[in-house]
Amino acid sequence: MARQTSFTVHLAPARPGRDADEAVQFVPDSFSFVAFLVPWGWFLWNRMWLTFIVYLVVMAVAFVALTYSGFPPSIRMAISFAISFLIGLEATNLRRRSLRWRGYREAGVVVAANREAAERRWFVEQEAAPRPAYAPVPAFAATSAHPIGLFPEAEPGARGIR
Repeated sequence: MARQTSFTVHLAPARPGRDADEAVQFVPDSFSFVAFLVPWGWFLWNRMWLTFIVYLVVMAVAFVALTYSGFPPSIRMAISFAISFLIGLEATNLRRRSLRWRGYREAGVVVAANREAAERRWFVEQEAAPRPAYAPVPAFAATSAHPIGLFPEAEPGARGIR
């Protein structure tokens, strides 16, 4: 059986002249080897300019701090490896956040063996049964003046006095 990966589907904000199918981004929920090996290149390729600048500043500060603190080169390399490993783990989450900052909205999740299969599955499902637009549900919606508790207060005298 093929390994399945979940992809989050992000829809671009509406702009005139943009094809709706081209405005869809599929982001896998997996470890990114490219972001692990070449984080700066991965950030630039995905147009994550602010994340790239933060990465450069963090790496420069880490390099200076580790060099002047007297750590041997093997420890400095291990810490650099750990930072790159964390970037590889969190790369897709950073990309989702970057898309959200650019106005994209998350429309759903597709599970497939690869990106092409995820795209086919998403567009076939959209053609078969169009869904209503995504509307976020508020975290807490109070229905009465007393927001604590799950049930409305009993009316006095409904069951008699006990």
